Amino acid sequence: MKRRLLDRTLGRYMLVNLFCWSIGTGVMFLLYNLHIGGYWLASASNYLIGGTLGYILNRRFTFHSHSRRLVELAKYIAHMIVCYFIAYTVAPKLCAGLITRFGLHAAGNVALTVGMIFFTILNYFGQRYLVFRRAKQPAGTDDAPRG
Repeated sequence: MKRRLLDRTLGRYMLVNLFCWSIGTGVMFLLYNLHIGGYWLASASNYLIGGTLGYILNRRFTFHSHSRRLVELAKYIAHMIVCYFIAYTVAPKLCAGLITRFGLHAAGNVALTVGMIFFTILNYFGQRYLVFRRAKQPAGTDDAPRG
């Protein structure tokens, strides 16, 4: 049976990541706007904190994974790093015109927001199809919780 691109995991992913997002984003904007460490440290702190929570919660609640933890964790970390650098390298380039119009600090806030959106999209599909990918299941059992 062919798996749908969007299924019940998307709703669970959104709930888990809303929780992780609120914590990580709060830390990110607090650090950035208090001028503690700048753009890269602020955005990295978001994903260190939110990513740790996300791994634990998505592994159990969203994707019901029972794979080997060390292999899965290594894939998760590698995936997060790749998504992070793609999203946060592209975001400032997309927002470059804002720097001249609104100033560096305001554009930095917009770039952080654009980076979060881009990261979230990349992250969902990467977690679903690369990190927490399930072995093929018999027809009619797709997306059934395990354990």
